Amino acid sequence: MRHKHMRHKHMKRRSALLTLAGLPAAGMTLPGRAESRDAGEDLDDPYAEVDWDRCAFLHSMSHQHQGQSDRSRDLFREMGYRHFAFSNYYPSAPTPLPEEYAAAHPGLIGSPNAEHHSFLDSSLHGNALGSLLATGYGSSAGSDERKAAPLVHRFEGLRPFDETRPWLGVYRLDLRLEPVKGGAEDATTAALTVEGATECAFREHFPDRGLVRERPLAAGNHTIYLRAGSPSIGVRLNYDGAKLSVAQCRLMQGTNRPWRDVFRAALDGETADGQREGGLAFADGGGITLNHPTGSLDQYAEMLDFDPRVLGIEVWNQLTSGFGAAGGFYAQGPGPNLHFYRLWDDLLRTGRRCWGFFVKDHNTYGRGRNVLLVPAPDGLSVTEQEAAALRAYRRGAFFGSVAALATNESGEVMPPYDRSDFRFSRLAVRRDAEGRPVAIEAAVAGNDPERPQVQIRFVTDEGVAAAVDGPQAEFPLKRDGKGRLAPAFVRVEAFAYPRTHRRGEPLTAETLRSLNVHDISLLHDHMAQRGPNFFGGPQELRAPVPIVDMIFSQPFRRV
Repeated sequence: MRHKHMRHKHMKRRSALLTLAGLPAAGMTLPGRAESRDAGEDLDDPYAEVDWDRCAFLHSMSHQHQGQSDRSRDLFREMGYRHFAFSNYYPSAPTPLPEEYAAAHPGLIGSPNAEHHSFLDSSLHGNALGSLLATGYGSSAGSDERKAAPLVHRFEGLRPFDETRPWLGVYRLDLRLEPVKGGAEDATTAALTVEGATECAFREHFPDRGLVRERPLAAGNHTIYLRAGSPSIGVRLNYDGAKLSVAQCRLMQGTNRPWRDVFRAALDGETADGQREGGLAFADGGGITLNHPTGSLDQYAEMLDFDPRVLGIEVWNQLTSGFGAAGGFYAQGPGPNLHFYRLWDDLLRTGRRCWGFFVKDHNTYGRGRNVLLVPAPDGLSVTEQEAAALRAYRRGAFFGSVAALATNESGEVMPPYDRSDFRFSRLAVRRDAEGRPVAIEAAVAGNDPERPQVQIRFVTDEGVAAAVDGPQAEFPLKRDGKGRLAPAFVRVEAFAYPRTHRRGEPLTAETLRSLNVHDISLLHDHMAQRGPNFFGGPQELRAPVPIVDMIFSQPFRRV
């Protein structure tokens, strides 16, 4: 009953929000709909405008850190990325593609993006694809300063606290103190003094809690929120260097605002001090993604209902156990980690539009990327190509890729890492003479000769509704007696896989059909070798070297 009530509320809000966003509301023709029909009789097709014979397959990132040096950019270019939308934080600001680098690599496209966090009313992290919004601050004491006792450091370039825009003047001081091995166990405390700021609470309008003077701190992690009283804050930490070491001393800042305010600023911009800030670079492209969604359906449903430019959730995040551990990063729990994956379908069951995103996050050498279906770049300016990439994200004209990892003959993981040419070559709604959808057609291509076997699955609100072994498949659409489509949504998944795994054990279509996507993502043939490009410890890979290429369409949704 609760989901029924939420669906009704969602439909009322959706019409109003679409109108506000300059998009067609219910009852108007949408891309992917043959014409206006009664509710439940048609499908919203995110691929309706894709020219499959001529489109380009653009490897892109919706949530990826780094990209701030040529060495880092070279690495992602080596992986086959051609659309750079890095999303760094501290500060959460766009990471531009330098003009010199872009000129040297004319095939690259850059887009603004940033990961926004520290909301007053949510633990969410959200990316703002295509948005010019910049929030926050970040600075750390250097390693040489942290070795000195006492530690004395001054953080510069701050905004003094102002009641009219209080979030700009609140900062978070993070300290991590560690006991020195072999040191005495007694008196392992430090004394902290802060100049130029007073302590405050994080929520409820940041009430002042007074000065920080000679505050004792034991070994461990400490976080103190501060109201800046001047453009700089001085920190002095007295401690015995024979007993303690300072592993971290940083001043950070997030949004310090409710998530709705930040979403509005990211999508529509706002005026502050006479200057326009934030907003989307292209009105019809980009939007907000909800990152590593470890929470409940209600939390993300509310955000999806806020604005149609809140695009969807991450379904794969390498840093959070792939398809999602509800317990958080690198959670070690029994059973498959499928929290994000199941949440995606739970949200789609409510009738909401929710795109699925596939990302590495901080894990540079992990798996997960989005492949955008965009017009061929010939004859298009860089600006037109960027607009097309962000428009593909908005419309859902992309698919997710979780590919096998490339290794050399010695078993070392090597470039291009998780890049794969395995792709959908067709995703389409077949319609009858009256324009009513009767089936969904899917075809795949580009699988590596080492992975000659292919399986296509159709997933609906009832789970896996059909599995076909081969590069082409069709899923008939059933209706009830009133003509309403039976499935609330249909997604397409496809896998390219070898004939053996685990050092020669047969890998058959029947075996694959019995596995969920989490188990398929763990199929392997050997352990990773620590070669020159080894991509991290077991906690990052969480499995031996994976051998299956997996691709995931966006949903065809009943409307």
